[in-house]
Amino acid sequence: MITGIQIEPRAAMIGSQRLPLSPTEAKVLELILAAGDAPISRLQIEQQIYGASGRKSNTIEVAICRLRGKIAAHGYRILATRGRGYTVSKCGAA
Repeated sequence: MITGIQIEPRAAMIGSQRLPLSPTEAKVLELILAAGDAPISRLQIEQQIYGASGRKSNTIEVAICRLRGKIAAHGYRILATRGRGYTVSKCGAA
């Protein structure tokens, strides 16, 4: 379980620093964090954000790419496990 990241509307608090996020980035990060140590798939993220119909685009991948850059500066990373999904880790932790 990741501690130290709090999700707010359009932002994340990492420690005492506010990190501006788009609405999609905030929701994606919230879903990944809520999954804890269990990977959450792109399909599960799409269904949570867009509903059962899903969305056939690369919106989730773009949000994850942007999130990786934003949270890396604060000592966190988004890991992708092929065929399983995404998790968040503190840099230096496996």
